[in-house]
Amino acid sequence: MRTKYTIYNSIASLIFYFITIIIGLVNRKCLITLLGIEYQGINGLFSNVLSMLSIAELGIGITIIYHLYRPLAEHDTQMTKCLMAFYKKCYNVIALVVAGCGLLFIPFLPYFVPDYSLPQSLNQIYIWFLLDSVCSYLFTYKRSILIADQKNYIVTFCDILYQLTSKLGQVAVLLVTENFILYLITMVICRLAENFLLNFLVLWKYPFLKEKTEDKLPAYILEDIKKKVKGTIFHKMGSFFVLGVDNILISRFFGLAVVGIYSNYQLIINTLKNVAVQFVTAATAGVGHLLVEKDEEKNYGIFCQLQLVNAGIMNFSASGLFCVVTPLIQFIFGEELVFSDIVVFSLAVKFYITGMRQVYAVFKEAAGILYEDRFIPLIESALNVVASLVCLHFFGVIGVFIGTIISSFALFGYTYPVLVYKGLLKRTIKEYSINLLHLTAIAVLSMIVSYLFVNTFYIDTLFIRIIFNCLVCCIIPNFLFYLLYARRKLEWQELLTRIQKRITR
Repeated sequence: MRTKYTIYNSIASLIFYFITIIIGLVNRKCLITLLGIEYQGINGLFSNVLSMLSIAELGIGITIIYHLYRPLAEHDTQMTKCLMAFYKKCYNVIALVVAGCGLLFIPFLPYFVPDYSLPQSLNQIYIWFLLDSVCSYLFTYKRSILIADQKNYIVTFCDILYQLTSKLGQVAVLLVTENFILYLITMVICRLAENFLLNFLVLWKYPFLKEKTEDKLPAYILEDIKKKVKGTIFHKMGSFFVLGVDNILISRFFGLAVVGIYSNYQLIINTLKNVAVQFVTAATAGVGHLLVEKDEEKNYGIFCQLQLVNAGIMNFSASGLFCVVTPLIQFIFGEELVFSDIVVFSLAVKFYITGMRQVYAVFKEAAGILYEDRFIPLIESALNVVASLVCLHFFGVIGVFIGTIISSFALFGYTYPVLVYKGLLKRTIKEYSINLLHLTAIAVLSMIVSYLFVNTFYIDTLFIRIIFNCLVCCIIPNFLFYLLYARRKLEWQELLTRIQKRITR
């Protein structure tokens, strides 16, 4: 049953991200063509700035999902109602905190956009982004029960409708009015519509949530939530500084136009990342239910299979990103909106390192390991900011991405080996280190060999070059990964057996 829902969730997510990248590119092309690259820069910048306010969520969502696994598995509707009622109260407070903190941030906006020259008021544009962020917390707690119950595909269905209506609606508004404020208003209206739809579907599927409950959460659950939230707030801060600070630094030191160029790469990179990790992230709830059984050998076996799949996908995805993203950007947005090959290589390495976190993060999250490494994100954040500032001084834009790569060693050096691989899976750190270095070496080799091969041939037509590069990156990295890693692994045979059983049923 866990495998079936994982497949459903993966397929739904792949469809979602395929649709997302198509309409996202159409939307972005229209915005840049009609209004200019600076508008895309402000779009990317404020999205990152407001991601900082997600710290106010404190990781309550992850904690509640963790506590929902058991009552859902045991059909304990009373405990489920108590958790969801508590979650609702938390998110109402969070929405107010985000709104308040967001308004307090307004006086500092000129510091992040020192060369602002757009005709619309900077504050006015920011307010609409803030409103969209606040609206995203309305009814969003209802997603948690679907995710914990392995019904992510319902959430994905709502997200697809939101993407279609908001992005295409924004395109229509731009074509008719060329008004950026109306473009943002459309985004907010569609966000509210998605939340109302999600609320309706959850109440339809779980009608017992309509019933009010006067019961309080048991003291031991409240205590555990408090403990995990204390740890998760540091993770939230770490996530922002490691993954969200790039646009802010680029805007401050290189200007909105460079932010706009980077945000085009970000759109493709983030969509590719979300597609690449879907099989793993879709398995989170299944892993949560698996860990409840406390079978160490089974846990490690599933970890190895997920790690093999994730490493293989990230291996050829990173190569594809390095070899395909620049001609794709040229084809869609033009020759003048591209980075150099060395910058793209750093983005591909950053992409690979971030993607290789996924399996460890799934097991860590499903096991509720949130408090134990609470200080690691602060170390990672400090490393990221300091390394990025130093490196950008010497290397320019590429220094921002080098700083992010350097800071990743905090998680890979402590949290994943000590708390997940050794603590949860009961394996040695030496085994962890050898395996990770082996996989990283194969990934770098795959990127370099693929790049050298595609650049051996001169193809004048951009579209043909994109297709050719894609085909090469589907063959060379996968061949190297199989030859140098997968064929020697027991989990490879186990995966083939599992797939064969599914096909022959």
